[in-house]
Amino acid sequence: MKVGIVGTGNMGSHYVRKFDILGYEAVLIDKDAERLKKFSDKFKKYTDFEEALKNEQIDFLFIATDPNSHIPLAKKALERDINVMVEKPPSLNPSQLEETIKFAEKRNIYFGVSEIELRSNSIRNLKKNKHIEKVEAYRLNLKSGYINPFYDLAWHDLYIFEYLFGNVKIEKVVDKGNVFEILGKTKENNFFLKVAWNNPYIRREWILKGKEGDTVLDLVKDRIIYPDGKIKENDNIDKLELMIKDFIQNPSFDSAYRALNILKEFKKFS
Repeated sequence: MKVGIVGTGNMGSHYVRKFDILGYEAVLIDKDAERLKKFSDKFKKYTDFEEALKNEQIDFLFIATDPNSHIPLAKKALERDINVMVEKPPSLNPSQLEETIKFAEKRNIYFGVSEIELRSNSIRNLKKNKHIEKVEAYRLNLKSGYINPFYDLAWHDLYIFEYLFGNVKIEKVVDKGNVFEILGKTKENNFFLKVAWNNPYIRREWILKGKEGDTVLDLVKDRIIYPDGKIKENDNIDKLELMIKDFIQNPSFDSAYRALNILKEFKKFS
């Protein structure tokens, strides 16, 4: 089994560490030669993407670069029958993403999009109440990201909504610069989502409102607080390791199709 990572910056460096822990033979690809020098020489390293694909028999490639480069890089790998997972957002263009999914399906290889939060304790171990009428979600971060809070932060919560409840529809977006407020609905309930960059404090929390009371997902401590006061504490299973293993051992297009629906909703408001 040989894996590769394109982009060894902030997120990419985490992949490198997890590949090492999981015992995968790994190929590191980054245009910045100085950045590659920070990693052990036990890894094969390339500054030229196409050279790496030509020389190495990579089975699964993970892409953690600027979002605008995700699809062009993924397509080149898919053309060589390499299974690919890209970081979010996978693209800014739903048509481009859909074309890539169809291309991979025709070649009988897999294309996925990172959904790391689905592997968190709070989501994996949630005992979902059938009568959740509304969800309030908050993702307020200290730092900024690539595009804006809508694309960089709301994405996480929306794929969780899609996974838990299905059929996400965004009805209203209020753009306040570093803060976005999003109103929408799923197949099962309504939701309010607030996301922010450069916030003075961190808040990552969901409040699931139901007839039996509120269930709180504390996504900072990664624990679940049920209406009766019972708490499911963090089980400390590493979510990135789990996501990597899941994609390699049980690949599917589920994450890609969730991403496609989210991106189509985003385009209505951007």
